[in-house]
Amino acid sequence: MIEDALREAFKAKAGTAPPTPLNGIADVAIRNAGRVRRRRRVAASGFAAFVVMAVAAIATFHIVGQGSPSAPVAQGDHDPQSSQPQATLTTQTAPPAVGKEVPAIDGDAQPSTTVRLKLPDNGTVAAAYKAKDGYLVVNTEADGDKQLVLQDDHDKQQVLVKKASNIAVAKGGDKVAWAQEGKVTVATRTTTDDKTKKQQLTEQVTADVPETAVAVGFVGSDLLLGREEGAGYDVWFSGRAYTQSWDDNVVRIFGVDPGTKSVYAEVKTGDKDERMCLAMLTLDQPFTVAQRRCGLPVAAKAGGRVSPDGHWLAYPVDGLKQVAMLDLTKVFDAATVAAAVKTWTLTVTTKTVWMNATTFVVDSGGKFRVITPTGAAGASEELNVESDGVVLIELL
Repeated sequence: MIEDALREAFKAKAGTAPPTPLNGIADVAIRNAGRVRRRRRVAASGFAAFVVMAVAAIATFHIVGQGSPSAPVAQGDHDPQSSQPQATLTTQTAPPAVGKEVPAIDGDAQPSTTVRLKLPDNGTVAAAYKAKDGYLVVNTEADGDKQLVLQDDHDKQQVLVKKASNIAVAKGGDKVAWAQEGKVTVATRTTTDDKTKKQQLTEQVTADVPETAVAVGFVGSDLLLGREEGAGYDVWFSGRAYTQSWDDNVVRIFGVDPGTKSVYAEVKTGDKDERMCLAMLTLDQPFTVAQRRCGLPVAAKAGGRVSPDGHWLAYPVDGLKQVAMLDLTKVFDAATVAAAVKTWTLTVTTKTVWMNATTFVVDSGGKFRVITPTGAAGASEELNVESDGVVLIELL
């Protein structure tokens, strides 16, 4: 039983954050813009030095869950903006540190598995992903900058990206993108030593972008970019020089359909009184609306996620008193839209994850609830475990 497995896993807890969904990226861009402005003020005032104190703590993840279908792995591509790929110098083995336990849900591991992950002092986990060779963890440091750390199957840790405003990891975990003060970098992750399994990032391409721009996520080999709220989204196509073409009609991106490589997004309605409009977008320059459905329950600011197989969209409704579940194979058809939308009346937070293609987990009143999209609307299973401080691991 899933409840028994989770209860076994959650014997200890400590404060961290859930993985950042794509539709929460505007907040990241806004915080990035604030840091840029603050750094400019500091520079103008003549302050040219700062001290970084790095004291780390180890987080222990008790892992539980079920299997999930995997998505295609994005392959490296050549881009005319880059020279020959060069290995980055950001990979290093993390030193040991004092430990603390943080429980977690992993949709691909067995209940008895325990993993130790390193956290920066006064930092949090922004996102945690299960890759084929371990766990990729995005840590947020006290100053808001992020690091990407690989925890392998032997509890060894490597820092792959030391400093970025935001980090995106491709399905499969073999490709990474990050933004830092007006520059976006795309790199591939490779093993340099088969015996030690030591990893390095090899930079493939870089591009100049607005200083507030962040890497949102991959659609195949192409990279989605976002900016502060209301400023829209863009696409950097692999194999091409990046040319800005921001689409401010896109409000937020929920996720990707792995079969068609389309993007599911909220788009502007044109009417303040109209409910949410959901669109399937194909990549163009930057997007073309392939399908559109308006009048849907309005999504909360964060927590919306597309299931790993691209069949479902689940999200906390604005006000955090309901959860909506949309069947993406039916919601755009006028004949089937009524049956495609289900809601659950629950007081929830925006901490969510798809454990697999048919199991959506949401934090509700300090406990987790499991929602099965094919089940009756309103029916959910309460897990008798505390959700406070639990990290949710997303399967790549």
